Amino acid sequence: MPAGFEFSLQPLLDRRERIEEERRRDLARCMNALERCAHEVESLARTQRRSLNELAQWARAAPADLRLRDRHLLALQTAIDTERRQYAQLEGACERARAALTAAGRERRTMEKLKERRHQAFSAAQTRREELELDDANARAHERRARERLVQRAAGRAAS
Repeated sequence: MPAGFEFSLQPLLDRRERIEEERRRDLARCMNALERCAHEVESLARTQRRSLNELAQWARAAPADLRLRDRHLLALQTAIDTERRQYAQLEGACERARAALTAAGRERRTMEKLKERRHQAFSAAQTRREELELDDANARAHERRARERLVQRAAGRAAS
């Protein structure tokens, strides 16, 4: 009985699977960072809205207090702008990570299809070998029966 199917490129397929899993983790990390950044932008924006709403109450305050509030609002706006830029960068990174995952999946599927085709070819060859062995065994059995009939006929003629 011949040995079972062995895919010679299995190490490469395993590597492609590991790379795809790594790309999946990269995308997950990127998406988590994007989500954290979005929450930070929202939190800063809430703080800014709250401060703007309170600004009317500070209208009669001393100019120094108003300048302090103004610097606070400016700092909040700067932080929001910085976080939004970070968010845009993370979106780009996530899109690249998604594209890398798609490419890695495509490469893995290509190897799996190759493995499947080679397995089918192996199975077909094995089936063909088995058929040839059966045909050979049947041919030998047929020859043996034919010889036995000849021997029986010859023995029958000799007896008569």
